[in-house]
Amino acid sequence: MKISRYIFISSMLLLLAATAVAQENKAVNTSKPWEFKGVSVSADLFGTIGRIMNDFTSYEVAVSANFGNRFFPVVEVGHGSTDTTDETTRIYYKSGAPYFRVGLDYNFLYKKGGELSNYKIIGLVRYGQTTAKYDVTTPPMTDPVWGNTTSLTLTDVEADCSWLEFGVGVQVKVWKNLHMGWSLRYKSRLKDGKGDSSQAWYIPGYGENKSGSFGGTYNIIYDIPLNRK
Repeated sequence: MKISRYIFISSMLLLLAATAVAQENKAVNTSKPWEFKGVSVSADLFGTIGRIMNDFTSYEVAVSANFGNRFFPVVEVGHGSTDTTDETTRIYYKSGAPYFRVGLDYNFLYKKGGELSNYKIIGLVRYGQTTAKYDVTTPPMTDPVWGNTTSLTLTDVEADCSWLEFGVGVQVKVWKNLHMGWSLRYKSRLKDGKGDSSQAWYIPGYGENKSGSFGGTYNIIYDIPLNRK
């Protein structure tokens, strides 16, 4: 009788323990979609080598918040500049200004609970804006009708520009909270900064002033978790 009672009590205790563990695991693996989990800071390396492929350079950092390992509101700030002369037209152009973007990343490989995955495949959207000043100097040009020669010099022309960005990206865990990642973005211009006598050739944070273009980033990212174990 005592052995039977012991077996019964032990079985009940094991059942209760198993139920508690199951409930605990269920609680861990079911996080709210907007549960705040931490922030991350990052720096873009791609813009610093932009001069190799283009005639402009940018320096950029970003801060991102993590909600449920799924939604990542992002603020990106930077400074873009150019100082170049066109080889064909000999037109000199110089500009430099800070810019910012705000938007959201969505992680398609999110986990409902526990640690953040070692990989993220993201979809992203951004709104960007800058107010830049630029200088333009043209070489002497001869009027084909009157025959007189003149050149154009504009200084500190202000251009208010804005745009949208849509894209995809990949992030990979390198070591502990350190990640690296890249993104490919399509940029659609909203406001081109056209003035009475000229139009900006370069938009800081956007690139060459076209109605649409492609761009990218290559980031070093450091995650700052909300709760450290």
